[in-house]
Amino acid sequence: MGGPVEALLIGGGNRGLHVFGGYAQAHPERLRIVGVAEPIAERRDALARRHHLDADRCFTDWKQALDASRMADAVIVATDDMTHTEPAIAALERGYHVLLEKPIAPTLRDCVRVVRAAERSGKILQIAHVLRYSAFYRAVADVLESGRIGRVLTLDMKEHVAHWHMAHSYVRGKFRNRQVAAPILLAKCCHDLDLMQWLVRSPVTRVSSFANLAHYRSESAPEGAPARCTDGCPVQESCAHDAVRLYLGPDEKLARGWPWSDISADPSREARRRALESGRFGRCVYRCDNDVPDHQVAVFNFSNGVLATFTMQGHATHETRTIRISGTLGELRGVLASGLLEVTRHGDVAVERVDIDGSGIGHFGGDQGLLEHFTDAVSRGAVDEVVTSGRESLESHLLGFAAERSRLDGCVVDLDAFRAEAEASAAGSGSEEEAGA
Repeated sequence: MGGPVEALLIGGGNRGLHVFGGYAQAHPERLRIVGVAEPIAERRDALARRHHLDADRCFTDWKQALDASRMADAVIVATDDMTHTEPAIAALERGYHVLLEKPIAPTLRDCVRVVRAAERSGKILQIAHVLRYSAFYRAVADVLESGRIGRVLTLDMKEHVAHWHMAHSYVRGKFRNRQVAAPILLAKCCHDLDLMQWLVRSPVTRVSSFANLAHYRSESAPEGAPARCTDGCPVQESCAHDAVRLYLGPDEKLARGWPWSDISADPSREARRRALESGRFGRCVYRCDNDVPDHQVAVFNFSNGVLATFTMQGHATHETRTIRISGTLGELRGVLASGLLEVTRHGDVAVERVDIDGSGIGHFGGDQGLLEHFTDAVSRGAVDEVVTSGRESLESHLLGFAAERSRLDGCVVDLDAFRAEAEASAAGSGSEEEAGA
């Protein structure tokens, strides 16, 4: 690289401040944040201090930032999921390369719009599917490519979402219902759908899905439970979802990080207590406005004959992902949290064990791998070399929206017809609802 890629950062939340901003601080030879657009003053000021930005490089609105004189090679869009579409399209139209947080957009119609904008511009659009860059899933891909388990026949992937994470993000939090977030298979599991497409390397032809919201609902509330955990719940001591214990327990140093940073920008216990007394994170998990399924199963039929299943369940004791792939010559089994892969071959009692080192922090190395790849591609203008480009990522997004159509309508979705419907909708000949929005 001749010099660092200069980037305008749109969105200064957890990912913007700590992941993208943190990478720039740790690797100034590769990435330099030269401007920021963030409506919350405390976040904006923190980014300005960390990246030594003058006042004329700090904006309260992404439109102001993109309307200003060109200041960077690239734009990193790290806003909340519901506001990805317009800044991404505007940045591409102004000639910036774009790194876009997943999912592309909360509706399929807008996903197609963003991808088309990238293709018109000729610029890089990379979607932040960080698990592609983790050593664990690279090792899975290496086993398949080696032919050690033969031709792949079935693939089973599961995302075990820890109970506290489900409650924080998908019951109390910003992904709790369809009015404020994409379907959960995209808001939480689009990495998994991307991995599935990448590992099988064949188009999906049909999708079917079932899901339920079984536990996090009013019928499950303990007798006498109030609307808020701060209002004297009779089962507070024994409740696994007690907000007081979860959010007030950590000291101020720990509370500067996620998930506590979602509660209050001020990490003091008093500020967190006030937030619980008035904000959404203090609510009883059984008395929220959530409509997101707490468990879902989807089935995918690939054109090469592979059958794949994916399960998301929000009742895990510990958070992890698991994978099992069966082939004509053997099987692969893996657990992401432990970094262990096991490969067996039919007729052979030996078990090949592959131990992958790596901390779960930073998506098992995926965050760093993503940014290394993006900065390298931008520095060389290598549009055709981008991994998880907009067009490639759109295919896995189609799976998520098709699964949502299937679980709501009780049907098997033909993906060719669904894809055509989405393209027509983005061109103006259909509604968002018709495209699985």
